[in-house]
Amino acid sequence: MALNLDTIAAISRDITADQDPPLEVVEVVGVASSDGGSDRVELLVTIVGCHQEPCVLMLNLTRTEASQFEREFKDKLREKLADHRTS
Repeated sequence: MALNLDTIAAISRDITADQDPPLEVVEVVGVASSDGGSDRVELLVTIVGCHQEPCVLMLNLTRTEASQFEREFKDKLREKLADHRTS
C-alpha cells in the first residue's frame, strides 16, 4: 500500500529539518502514475535563504513503503544539494 501524502510530508519535513542549513518542504506536488498505479510522488523542496532565490529542488520518489521512501529521499536530496552547490 502506498504512503499517503500526509505521511510523505511528515517524513520529508523531518529529514529536511535535519539538514545544515535546514531546508523546508514547500509542498507535495502530486502523485505520478506508472503502469496504472500511483507508486511515485513528486516533492518540491525549497532552500530558505539561498543565494539564488527561489531555490527549489524537485524530487520524484517512490511511495510504496516508508523505509524505501526515506532512503531514496535522503540519497536524492544529497545528490541534488551537491549539484546545486556547484552551480
